Amino acid sequence: MASTTKPSEPDRLNSFIDAAESRGIVDDHQRQQLRALAAELASVPPSGSEADAAAGQSLGTRPAEARRGFNAITVAYSGGALLVLVALGWFLVERWNELGAGGVLAVSLLYAGTFTVVGVALRRRRFLTAGGIALTLGVMMTPVWTWSLLVLSGEAPRPGEWNHPLARYEPYVASRYMICELATIGVALAVVRRVRFFGLGVPLAAAFVAVLMHLGQALGDPRLAWYVGPFYQCVVATATLAVAYAVERRQPGGEDYAFWFYLAGALMLVVGYVTVWSKIGAWRHALPLVAAAFVIAALYLRRRTLLAAGGLFAFGYLGYLAFDVFKRVVALPIALAGLGLLVIVATVWMQRRFPALVDRVSEADESGRKALPAGPVFVLGPLLIACTAMLFAMGESRERTAERDWRAVIYQKRAKRVIRDRKGAPPIGPAATRPDSAPRVSRPGRE
Repeated sequence: MASTTKPSEPDRLNSFIDAAESRGIVDDHQRQQLRALAAELASVPPSGSEADAAAGQSLGTRPAEARRGFNAITVAYSGGALLVLVALGWFLVERWNELGAGGVLAVSLLYAGTFTVVGVALRRRRFLTAGGIALTLGVMMTPVWTWSLLVLSGEAPRPGEWNHPLARYEPYVASRYMICELATIGVALAVVRRVRFFGLGVPLAAAFVAVLMHLGQALGDPRLAWYVGPFYQCVVATATLAVAYAVERRQPGGEDYAFWFYLAGALMLVVGYVTVWSKIGAWRHALPLVAAAFVIAALYLRRRTLLAAGGLFAFGYLGYLAFDVFKRVVALPIALAGLGLLVIVATVWMQRRFPALVDRVSEADESGRKALPAGPVFVLGPLLIACTAMLFAMGESRERTAERDWRAVIYQKRAKRVIRDRKGAPPIGPAATRPDSAPRVSRPGRE
């Protein structure tokens, strides 16, 4: 009986490419490129969870851990991690005075070491998600023990010294916070080089946003922060989104660190736009352009986070029109409903008439990664606009601050005058009618 040999995966892939060429789906040049890509991918060994899954399939054994996704296991892992963080934060805040800086340093290092050992042990037993969460918790202890070292070295105020003038100086405290955040970024990057786990993007993104915010507080003028601060927050948000795109273009396959940067940047931009809303005047009508940019980026990058942010900006602008600009226009709801129907019809028509455009938005570049059209311009353009708006706000903030200081001086003088007048005025009310408070009249013969 003749033995049958099962074709290997590269042979099946080459047969598939040849069949695609014979049917006119690809030409000869594309066939050669696909063959070269198949050979390149076949020579690269799988890594991370893919390697573990392949090993489990070859051994015919069941994986030790459920697949990562929105399921009961992931919810349980996330809930446990949140409980650990809340408990540690509660303990360290409530017991800082009793433990002192040295005690907090010892406890935080003990926790960090325990989380690291548990995380490594779990990953060796193929519990990759649980081990990654434990390692992430270990990284999140970095700002605690870093701040303890700063307190012990005298570079940061102790808990009982917050009334000290230097401790109340905002640039000084912000520079100390930056040290903790830079240490967190360094430790997280060191762990990322050895362990691939998407949750490590949480401390990276949070520390990156925090260090940019505190950088502005450390270098900026505290007297102008009340006006320039919201504009600088928009600058930080656009810079975070630019870094998110750079991370997405370079991150390894299988792990999505860029998601946390996109989430942090989108949230920062929403909050920043709300805070500058009362200061930008007619520039409020640029909000639809911001929403459209987020939607286009979401289509090209396949990011639901950006799509949600674009929808939030769009609904926010519609709410502004409905409750402020066209508050008394009765036909506005009818116009908005017609506009929505027009968008639906236009989308259906575009799908029928322009399928190539839809495919172009959906396809990846030569490296197999999603990319934005004119990527650097699309990403750095909002950052340049935010920086320009902040520069104009700095000039206006000086005038507003001088006016506010002048009003404060006038109010103080007026308050002092009112207090002085009240002290020198005669009693008013029932006290003025009492016999002992009535003015004495001299009578003849008693002088």
